[in-house]
Amino acid sequence: MVGRPRTPIGTSGAVSTRRRGKSVMAEARFRDADGWLRRVSTSAPSAAAARRRLSEKLLSRPGYGNRGQLHPSSSFAELADLWLADLELRELAEGTRHGYRERFRLHVRPAFEHYTLAEVTTGRVEWFLKAQSSYSNARGRQSRTLLNLVFGFALRHEAVGRNPVTGTSPLPKAKFSPQSAHLGSDSRDPRSAKPRRPGAAGRACLAPRAMARSATSLRCCWARRCGPEKRLPYDVVTSRTDPRG
Repeated sequence: MVGRPRTPIGTSGAVSTRRRGKSVMAEARFRDADGWLRRVSTSAPSAAAARRRLSEKLLSRPGYGNRGQLHPSSSFAELADLWLADLELRELAEGTRHGYRERFRLHVRPAFEHYTLAEVTTGRVEWFLKAQSSYSNARGRQSRTLLNLVFGFALRHEAVGRNPVTGTSPLPKAKFSPQSAHLGSDSRDPRSAKPRRPGAAGRACLAPRAMARSATSLRCCWARRCGPEKRLPYDVVTSRTDPRG
């Protein structure tokens, strides 16, 4: 046997009116965010006025289960205000917190502040992230990170059923151009690099090599200049020279 369909969360059943003394009372059962049906009533001098007051009371009902702060019909601006207030309580570096606030104020909030949370779909987030990535890859990644943080906060408060950022496509990766190995040359054409001539530091590094030549080489140089009968003076020979030679 099929019973009466359950009242959806956030809606009310049929409104009934009854006279109570000189006033008329209007009543309805409202299903709150925690799933419970609760009776809501109001009174007015006439039945029409009592129904109107009851409708206004249901619209401003604080609700149960999420403390009445957020629900699917809440605006994105309301979610943004609560998330920014929660951001101040997080253990973050002041520079990180300031960067989140500024990027959220400049890029994310203006794009979604006129939607309700139920209207922020995966498709709308997808087009928004593509538009942000068209400016720069870094801006697209930052906007995606902020939306993940905001809707993660909404999920924890049971304001949405799923995170709309989860189903979006991956963002393109940044492309890095290779740098030339020659620091002083034109990076567009590595072949245009000219070999650098050693400066004073380079010439200074070459001096010890010349001084470290063996005594045999010094004798050969002396023989070519002064003849084979001339011998290399003993005081010119370094300490590595054999005195017997």
